[in-house]
Amino acid sequence: MFQIAIYGKGGIGKSTMTANVSYILSSEGKRVVQIGCDPKHDSTRLLLGGRTQNTVLDYLRRTPKEDRRLDDVVFEGSGGVRCIEAGGPEPGVGCAGRGILTMFDFLDGGGLDDDGADYRIYDVLGDVVCGGFAVPLRKGYADAVYIVTSGEFMSLYAANNILKGLLNYDDGRPRVGGLILNSRGMDGELEYVRNFADGVGLPIVSVVPRDPLFADAEASGKTLAESHPDSPAADALREVARDIEVKSSNPEMLKYPHPLDDRAMDMVAKGIPVSGSPALEYRRVRNPVDDCWSLKSCAGMGAVAYSKMVRGVHTIVHGPTSCAYMMCCRSDLWTGFRDLHGDGRLVCQDVSCTHLDDSSSVFGGLSELRELIRRRAGLGDECIMVISMCVPGIIGDNIVDLCSEMSDELGIRIVPVPVDGIGAGSASDGIRAVVMKLAEMADPCPVKDPHLINVMGEFRAATDHMSRLDASVFRLLEDAGFSINTVFPGFCDMDGVRRLGRAGFAVRSYDERNNRITCEMVCEGLGTRLMRNPLPRGMRATETWLDEVSEITGRDLGEVKSRMREEYETRLSAIRPRTEGRTAVVVTRPSSDYSWLFEILDDLGVVVLRSRNSTFNRWVVGQTACDGKEPYSTRLAESDAEELAPDIVMSDSQADVGLSARHWRILSPSPGLEGIADWAERLGRAMDAPAREAWR
Repeated sequence: MFQIAIYGKGGIGKSTMTANVSYILSSEGKRVVQIGCDPKHDSTRLLLGGRTQNTVLDYLRRTPKEDRRLDDVVFEGSGGVRCIEAGGPEPGVGCAGRGILTMFDFLDGGGLDDDGADYRIYDVLGDVVCGGFAVPLRKGYADAVYIVTSGEFMSLYAANNILKGLLNYDDGRPRVGGLILNSRGMDGELEYVRNFADGVGLPIVSVVPRDPLFADAEASGKTLAESHPDSPAADALREVARDIEVKSSNPEMLKYPHPLDDRAMDMVAKGIPVSGSPALEYRRVRNPVDDCWSLKSCAGMGAVAYSKMVRGVHTIVHGPTSCAYMMCCRSDLWTGFRDLHGDGRLVCQDVSCTHLDDSSSVFGGLSELRELIRRRAGLGDECIMVISMCVPGIIGDNIVDLCSEMSDELGIRIVPVPVDGIGAGSASDGIRAVVMKLAEMADPCPVKDPHLINVMGEFRAATDHMSRLDASVFRLLEDAGFSINTVFPGFCDMDGVRRLGRAGFAVRSYDERNNRITCEMVCEGLGTRLMRNPLPRGMRATETWLDEVSEITGRDLGEVKSRMREEYETRLSAIRPRTEGRTAVVVTRPSSDYSWLFEILDDLGVVVLRSRNSTFNRWVVGQTACDGKEPYSTRLAESDAEELAPDIVMSDSQADVGLSARHWRILSPSPGLEGIADWAERLGRAMDAPAREAWR
């Protein structure tokens, strides 16, 4: 079987050319299958007496998988041509390119390759360059590509783009049959197209004249080759069929794609000869692969991680089931099933999913979203946050208008967050989008209470950030003269969101660039003053933080500072006998501030023999070096332990738990004096523990 893809600009006459060529080949005794790959599904109309046929995508949408049969979408047309139409979604809904991919999967699985055809001809829209419409260009489908064009520049421009697409799918063999000139009757049209053809090194296999007989044949629901077989136009179409037959037997006659660059195409537009021009050289530019291993996070994941923190907000993941699983369970095991608020309700109970499948990606997923919103409203949800993933972003689901419509209908707050998965950037972008949406729900409060403070940021369990609002935090804020207004978004409910604007001040829970930017944006919108320094870790940072409180509030906190320093020295003096003179190797992340760590080690009398930055992810095997540096690995940690024989290796990763030396994973202390003292006490216990047990 020889497969041919006929491409060209929309409206250039591909379907007319294709149907006529299929009829001619079939009339000569060849078994021909014609597959229309245009959502308009009109490729085979002239072969079916002017009728449009049932499309593959409509069939797949309404037929259960177990009942699907290939014969249900294959119709016999004039001359015995077997006709198939892909179809597509309604205009402006879903993804037609994804529909093409779905059709090919069905045809391959349905046994189309076993039908004994001599020729299979694909009629493909050529000025849409997405991956779906490029399927026939891929290896395993089209053996030859013909491009229908005219003397209009935009049709030649589309032809050049098709050649670029074919070059991107280059499998090392020539596959371009040539150009088919479907004349518009313009003066100098042949010469204009020949200039382009010479530039790209392709033959014009036939010049099809402009002929009113085409319209006459179409009115009768027939191909011109059938209704007017002796016309000059029919002869021109037979030239195309002859060329296909010859090249199917002699594939070495096919050409490699040599598209023109922009400068040469400008010459074509102006009618300047381009043959032999050095500007014709076209190189595929590939982005260099960075030697350093990297992973870009998903905006949808960041958005869901934060929306699900707020009690009273139900999060709808508008996307496939796998997205909801990754974002609610797999990627966030620490909070995915935890009862953060202490009310017996698990975080995962406040997240649901529209479960978009392949059909949704073609026809759109708004109906699934509408149904789920109604169901959640029926369960009593008063605030729903809809977060879109990649699939609805690609197919263009308009969740903003839908959420507005459903809010009016149901009388509840439905908040759209169209981050479109990775389409909006990294997790930080998704976090920012959700936090800003939540902040917009705060009640207006022009008069601020200077004794109230909002604690802002993320609260993850067992990480380098606060795992809970413990006594240390409350005591620190109380000593500074503050009461907590709300913790946003961690440990927050809708009442906490609404009263955000009451606080005169806000403090970040930890110091990180994206968190700082987000908090600044929220506080600017609320009219709340954000402190420069985050909640402090370490004694010196605590003293600096108290100085800032004095500066912005006018409170005299000198006595508080003296009392804290005295208590700090007393608490550490009780631990120092277990740590004084002990040695350590310290491995930290360069992206975080560990000044508190080295301060406490120094105050405890621990000697740091070596400090390293764990620049790389040590869970990934086979990483390459970056900037000449070897990725820090457990092997290097073991080497340090053997060389320096420290009393303890302190690192930021559980990957080092298996070291033969005493190992202790670094976790940030809670802010304030209690957090520092507790951290130091645990280090003292680790120093006393057997080497294999210190990590506990």
